[in-house]
Amino acid sequence: MASLSPTALFSPSLARAQQASQNDWSYIDSWLASLFASSKPPPFERTPETLKYLLALAAQNEAADEEAELLFLSQQNALEALQKEQEAEPNAEILEQLEGSLSREGKTALDALAELSGAVSLPLPEAEKLGRRMLDLHITSSNLVQAADRVAILDTHLNKELGNLNVLIEDLQSDTYHPSTTADGKDFVKETIDMQRKSKVLLAKLPELRERVASLSTNLGGGGSRITISDVKIEEEKFKEMLTTVRELENQVKSYHGLPQDTDLARLELEQVRVELRDLTRRRDTMFEGLVERESPKKTRS
Repeated sequence: MASLSPTALFSPSLARAQQASQNDWSYIDSWLASLFASSKPPPFERTPETLKYLLALAAQNEAADEEAELLFLSQQNALEALQKEQEAEPNAEILEQLEGSLSREGKTALDALAELSGAVSLPLPEAEKLGRRMLDLHITSSNLVQAADRVAILDTHLNKELGNLNVLIEDLQSDTYHPSTTADGKDFVKETIDMQRKSKVLLAKLPELRERVASLSTNLGGGGSRITISDVKIEEEKFKEMLTTVRELENQVKSYHGLPQDTDLARLELEQVRVELRDLTRRRDTMFEGLVERESPKKTRS
């Protein structure tokens, strides 16, 4: 208790904590001393954080030492077992004589057969089993080559699409960008403004046309001689034609419904829709290619 702080003398919990810390430092000191057997460990700051990392390092070091020791013991036991088997082998002398009497070509063939058996995990090399195993390895290798080619093609397509997207982004962000045209080649913004103007003009004329029809009906009912039934029919046909034109323009304007009034914002939203269309087209093409590849007959290997 002489090494404890004065505060810890009156606090059992602090005393236990300091005692545990001292034990840990004693363990670390002995561990470092074993590592630096020929010299003293370099000086370092003795803080709780340093103690934490040193304890973790010491634990990992001990675990690695135990694993290395177990590996060494297992290798030693395996070597002893092999030596005992070789000593107990009744035909060991015959095998040594047979191996010694082999020609250089025979030794080369025997070594190649042994290496091939070890590579394909066949302790008893039989010609049929070796042939099957080599054929399986060849098929696996071919499948891996085909998969690598597909991955390379997919990577090429992805890089191409990424380049197209980068070009599109640069085009949209540039000051020289011009809005796209409609299907008939007219400018999109001008066409939209023109349709809105025509629609407003026709909508403004509708009350006047209704008043004219009402006045014609009144004059006709009053028996006036200036207005005839044919005149009313002609005016009615004109009114129907204008009403049809207004509805067509309204339908055309509705096709641009949802677009912002600001030209730049409308342009950006239109390009976003086009990007979505390209993504859907690319997904359709990918699904079609996968369907063709799945349904197409696979080439048999000879």
